[in-house]
Amino acid sequence: MPVPGKRPGTFLPGRALTARRPAGHAVRMVSVRHTVVVEPLPYRWLVDALGVVRALAEESRARGQRVVLPDGRAVPDVRLVRGRHLRPGAVYLVRDENGAGDERHEGDTGEGKDTGTGEAARVTIREWDRRRAVRLELAVAEDDGTVDLDAVLKSPDRPHLFEADGRVRFEGIPLVPSRLRGRARIRLDDWWTAADTGRGTPVAPASARLDHPWLHADVRATPRPGRDDGTWEVCVTVSLRGGSLLRPVVAVILALAGRRMRRSITRTLDGMAERWNEAVPRLAAMDTGQLRQALLTEARRRGDDGGT
Repeated sequence: MPVPGKRPGTFLPGRALTARRPAGHAVRMVSVRHTVVVEPLPYRWLVDALGVVRALAEESRARGQRVVLPDGRAVPDVRLVRGRHLRPGAVYLVRDENGAGDERHEGDTGEGKDTGTGEAARVTIREWDRRRAVRLELAVAEDDGTVDLDAVLKSPDRPHLFEADGRVRFEGIPLVPSRLRGRARIRLDDWWTAADTGRGTPVAPASARLDHPWLHADVRATPRPGRDDGTWEVCVTVSLRGGSLLRPVVAVILALAGRRMRRSITRTLDGMAERWNEAVPRLAAMDTGQLRQALLTEARRRGDDGGT
């Protein structure tokens, strides 16, 4: 529970680091439980903000490869390289800040991925239905590896579930498995029920898992109302265990480095809470008109800086 007088963004001591053998597993596991205090984000604001973003996207038009906003300005750094705007199968190329992935793709037909130097993101629309789901695929190719992400938001008009599945492949790292896979799930209706009322849920409303041949990580997060100040207390549990390869070696590393890992994890969570508390109150203070104008202003600024 929060300490009287403590500012949002500070943390509450969680349970001590534990190292134990889960039943049925011949490997030591490190588990950290930590609580952060964050500013609340109203569910109604989230619904309205998603509506603003969706409306701007649906009011935009494609002119050749350019995507033009309702005010007539082209979206900086974005090209439609395949399909029809916002239709399933549409592919967009998003260049990086240095312009990589732009000119060399002016005649792109959408086949294959960027394999040049620098970074370019390719976004594919798999589904765009405001009542059912928005489903996107993201592919990023860099010199040192690739990232592929599949993400879906169910019922965008009244969002209740967000899921993402990602894969990372590193290049140029000898003797180390180069593939990493992760997945995340947030049950938005359960999150706000727990955050606003304190009612528990059978499983944590937010969860994530990261899998590497040498190590597996599980993250669970559950919110509850803060004490009398409108904040949220979010309890986060992070569990690490060795993978099937080199399991005894990983078990020793987890046992020896457990204290340092705990400090690193708690510092990371505290930093995330601080950044949330800096950004969320400013965003939540905006109504839909102000948010729409802010998004258009940012697009104009990027365009004036040479984005298009």
